Amino acid sequence: MDEQSRWLVDQIDQLKESQPEYEKRAFLTALKKVVTEQSIRTDQIQHELDGRLWNHDKW
Repeated sequence: MDEQSRWLVDQIDQLKESQPEYEKRAFLTALKKVVTEQSIRTDQIQHELDGRLWNHDKW
């Protein structure tokens, strides 16, 4: 997870702790999951791109 995603997840956690309403906490939990999943997919795409660029068979 990159630095921006980690910061965002930390901010979501802080907001979640201060929310008394269940609906808002549930929303923040889902948002955290989306941010985490997006970070994982971004990392996978970057590795795939690196792999394709360094494929010497296609040079």
